[in-house]
Amino acid sequence: MTPEQKIEYEAQGYLVIADAFEQKELERMRNAFDQASAADGLDDLPNQDDIFIFLAENPNTFPSIHRIIGNNVQLRSSHGLQIDPNLAGRGWHREVASLIGVHHPASTVCVQVFFHLEDVTEESACIAVVPGSHRFKSALPFPDITYIEEMPHHVPLRVKAGTAIILHGNIWQARMRNRSDTSQRLLEYTYIHCWMRQVLPSLSPHATAVVSSTHNLSQLFGIRTTDRNASWYWGRKIEGYPSSTGLPERRFSELTVVGKGTGNDKR
Repeated sequence: MTPEQKIEYEAQGYLVIADAFEQKELERMRNAFDQASAADGLDDLPNQDDIFIFLAENPNTFPSIHRIIGNNVQLRSSHGLQIDPNLAGRGWHREVASLIGVHHPASTVCVQVFFHLEDVTEESACIAVVPGSHRFKSALPFPDITYIEEMPHHVPLRVKAGTAIILHGNIWQARMRNRSDTSQRLLEYTYIHCWMRQVLPSLSPHATAVVSSTHNLSQLFGIRTTDRNASWYWGRKIEGYPSSTGLPERRFSELTVVGKGTGNDKR
């Protein structure tokens, strides 16, 4: 994650990553999506095709997710979304609205990633956001509007196929109606901290073996590779990336040195 991307994410509450897939990988992803859809398995992606398992650690997106959440990042859920022609959109909302007891404007407990398998045109079911709204107080009400497009300061995120959009869980977001004559396919992966509850399907023996093949996939999918102990729940960490405590980065003065400088610990 470049310094420019850190600033953009902190200021706007989202990142757009073009070319998250190579063309050959994009075609394979589309084929796997269609097969999962035909099997009524869009909510059961890890058991449909291994490609959906490895997507959790996509090399073009996961380093940023790790940087944003921190070393204890874990996958909460994964879904395929097929948005048919003229299908209604989803109104303005915050993904973390139901999670109480957290000061969301200063926290990052959830990050969504949308992988687009089609070009998003003027008529497509476009994701829209209000930049900077991830820092709005939770009590701030949405404007009294009738149509999604009436939201002040909103930005429609029209992107090319193969693009990934990373959203802060507290950002004001919506999905517009699909006004095109074709279906739109996208994948939604949501990341949280390892001490939060996952909503993943039970893995088949094959999927479990694939997930267990690497430490990081085991961490992301919540597969225990060591004996049960107290540190497993709180202390599991991703390996192979520069250590991260998440964004925003903050430095707090140690109690013993208050007034004498800032400690090195990042909280």
